[in-house]
Amino acid sequence: MIRKPLYPLLLALCLLILIDTPFAGFAQSEGQRDLLERAYDTKSYDLLEQFFDNWQKEYADNEVEAPDKWVAEAHKVFAAMLRPDISSEIGVEVLGPVLIVQSTLDKVGYVNKKSRAFQKGDLYKTVYFIVDSVVDFRPKYQIEGLTIVYLTEDYKTIINDYLTTFILPPLEIETFDEWELTESDSIWTVSGNEKAPYDYEDAKLQEELERIFFLRDYAGSILCHYFLASVITPFFSIDKIIFDRSLQYAVVEYHQCKRGGTIVLKKIKNKWTFDHRHDWWVSS
Repeated sequence: MIRKPLYPLLLALCLLILIDTPFAGFAQSEGQRDLLERAYDTKSYDLLEQFFDNWQKEYADNEVEAPDKWVAEAHKVFAAMLRPDISSEIGVEVLGPVLIVQSTLDKVGYVNKKSRAFQKGDLYKTVYFIVDSVVDFRPKYQIEGLTIVYLTEDYKTIINDYLTTFILPPLEIETFDEWELTESDSIWTVSGNEKAPYDYEDAKLQEELERIFFLRDYAGSILCHYFLASVITPFFSIDKIIFDRSLQYAVVEYHQCKRGGTIVLKKIKNKWTFDHRHDWWVSS
């Protein structure tokens, strides 16, 4: 039996653990944010490599934690989509040494019957049932020399802050060398060293470009950034996977930056293989 005088001490210890836990994650995020900024300021790829190594160690793949067979199979579909034999069919080229991967999956579902529309890959004309939406999704993808990191909400914030939070150069003021009197209209006009007005948006865009190019110079296929604070997405992502009930066919809707499409995969000898592409699109 625990003596009563120990109760306050135990209670204080429990409270300390509860309070300290969130700050551990916060401290990690702050440290990573500072590390990324230092890497850019010094143009150090060594520091950038350390940043990605830390990121990779924070989050592991979670296929073994899949809540059902559909989500578990969705992990395997994602890995198959980035294999060279399938990625080449849809025009996706994976570059190293870092690949940023989605951490959620919008929809996983199935069809009761393999209708003609489903076999074709036309999800707009297919009746299907959603079994999971916005699931925690960290698929395993292994290739030698490639580091996989997951674009979780905390890292979306870190990358967003890195891309959009900075101090621009001071405002440039127009300066002039001299004034002169023109005979035609007898008024004073400016001549000499005239400077174009300072364009804040152009300066901001240029800084964002330099920051994203610094990441891409090292990481290759890293992420898509549309110069809007909330629009940061992985280089390649899957939005929707619809299976038949036997898990032998899958219709996959995917995005790669400003283009995407729908393809049909077929499982042969327990391996997802490319069957055909239904459609593809490119946004303006």
